[in-house]
Amino acid sequence: MSHGSQDCPDPEKLWLELQGRWLDHVLENNPNKWAAAVFHQPVFAAAAGRDEKPVRDAWLPVFQRNDIDLVLMGHDHVYARGYVDSDATGTPGMTTGPVYTVAVSGPKYYELAPENESVWKRNGATEVVRAGHTSTFQGIKVTKNQLRYEAVVAAKWDDRSTTDKEVGEVLDAFTITKYDDGTKYVTEDGVAVPPRPGSGTEPRNGP
Repeated sequence: MSHGSQDCPDPEKLWLELQGRWLDHVLENNPNKWAAAVFHQPVFAAAAGRDEKPVRDAWLPVFQRNDIDLVLMGHDHVYARGYVDSDATGTPGMTTGPVYTVAVSGPKYYELAPENESVWKRNGATEVVRAGHTSTFQGIKVTKNQLRYEAVVAAKWDDRSTTDKEVGEVLDAFTITKYDDGTKYVTEDGVAVPPRPGSGTEPRNGP
């Protein structure tokens, strides 16, 4: 390799950084209450042998810094949902910050990464729910102060699904509550949502 070519920037890194700067600007100036990102290669891979480090390096800090609400990803042909460990709270089943999801809707599956080889764990994140050989569709309902997410089992195209949930049943669900002062909680079903500061009232969480 010549000296000149060594000085050339990495085109993948450059392109991801440019998109990250654009996204940072959009989220910093977002006039809307809710924000979600949808893209293909996940910041936290869940399939065996995969790790999209360039995407994570460029975009994860942007999502975390701007406290985006929901990040929907694919590519891995498995299901996974979780959060960055620094967003945990002292209450089990309650976090703050962004929620990261990876899903597959079609009949092509890859294998889940063994939990002891988890890209999530190696990079300071936790998988709350994971499933292999399971197709899902996501339903998202937004009201004034809450975003409700449900992943429903759409199909099991072979007999190797890692979940006992049947087709049509909810595989995964959570609620994001965000008050007008910016206070935000992500809660699993059955976990009480803290009331809006100063209100003394408690919104209903889940079905």
